[in-house]
Amino acid sequence: MNKKHLTGTLFLALLGWRAVTAVSLARAQEFNPAILVNEAVIDFPDEVTFTLELDDSAAITAVTLTYDVAQISCLEAEAQVPIEVTGNILSWTWVMSRSGNPPPGAELWWEWTLTTADGRTFTAPRQTVTLSDDRFDWQTVTADNIRLHWYRGDEVGPLLLDAAVAGLAQLEADMGIELQSEVHLYIYGSSEDMRQAVLYIQDWAGGVAFSEYNTILIGVPPSAAADWGRTTVRHELAHLVVGQFGRSCVGGHRPTWLNEGLAVYAQGAPDSGLLDDIADGIGNNRFEPLRSLNGAFPAHDDAAGMAYSQSYSVVDFMLDAYGPEKMQTLLLTLAQGEGYDAALEQVYGFNVDGLELAWRAAIGAPPRPIPPTPTPLSAARVPTIVPLGAPVSVPTPAATARAPTTTAATPAPQAEPETERPSPGGCGLGLMPLLLVFGLSRRKKGNNE
Repeated sequence: MNKKHLTGTLFLALLGWRAVTAVSLARAQEFNPAILVNEAVIDFPDEVTFTLELDDSAAITAVTLTYDVAQISCLEAEAQVPIEVTGNILSWTWVMSRSGNPPPGAELWWEWTLTTADGRTFTAPRQTVTLSDDRFDWQTVTADNIRLHWYRGDEVGPLLLDAAVAGLAQLEADMGIELQSEVHLYIYGSSEDMRQAVLYIQDWAGGVAFSEYNTILIGVPPSAAADWGRTTVRHELAHLVVGQFGRSCVGGHRPTWLNEGLAVYAQGAPDSGLLDDIADGIGNNRFEPLRSLNGAFPAHDDAAGMAYSQSYSVVDFMLDAYGPEKMQTLLLTLAQGEGYDAALEQVYGFNVDGLELAWRAAIGAPPRPIPPTPTPLSAARVPTIVPLGAPVSVPTPAATARAPTTTAATPAPQAEPETERPSPGGCGLGLMPLLLVFGLSRRKKGNNE
């Protein structure tokens, strides 16, 4: 063997020895603790307790718990909590009274990251669990992209599922807007049962919509399912469907008259109270300037009801006169952050005032003098008042460990649907990305008869 060949052989042997040494060192650095327990115990809707039990925690000096709830969001911002190491059992409780709670059906995930004194880390496999309201024996009926859960009244589930399907069909036929992702509806047997499933909700509330979870909770006693229940399911579902269609991270907002007008339109044929409002508005010139309905609706009962009826009439005119394609384009243009006047000019050729004049002329309402330089009104991020009966809706704060966005509760007299027949209604627009929905008893002849 010549000297050159011997040198090459020694070089290859040295490389092999280094490779073996590297593998041995890597194995020596492996950190894979034995996990005995890795669980999340849920006390819905109050708290979740995460527990990790190890066979031996002697080498561990730092632990971090990371968790979040799957939801629709423009930002990934899971919560990270440092946990003090005091033994082989590690525990931490997410107290949802500090943050608000996710709705039933939301999926919670978590994972633990362990670190040793010499810097080695180990992340336990991610775990998931579905939050559920175990107080009731839920039944479920389904249709395309709709899962409706209920527990009281044999016919309530199928009846309200039919209402949801009919509402979606109308949205598709009249507006060309389809449901983009699955929606869950939880129908509680009473408004009281529903309220006990949601933290930070007024004691007169009968429903709430979680737009970031595509989930709606409504308290519908069997006696109200055929009228108020059907109407409310269609109204709230329309909000989520239209919200899916125009969802954007740019920060665009729809004016309240458009948002609520579309939802009332989706309820189906207008009822006598709504038609009376429109006739009153035409005959007695009671309509508000449409621009004033860009933001919060009036707080008083009569004015609030008229605002919803007027919004419906404007949306009905837009769809009838200009077709669904322009409505779709308007929603998408607004979602991209365009202002109301600019979006209407771009799609229809007139601003909010021009739309109002065209609508008034079409329905036979007296024209309204338009100031030469109107001041644009932006949609205030406050809830609107809805002309509902007893079961009504209120905002719910964000359901993560991050600091929640909340709205102060306004006391209102409680009227249970079991003893007072509610009237149709919908929900309001409020703090985004939440769907904030409020209500108040509908007035007019129906309540006096």
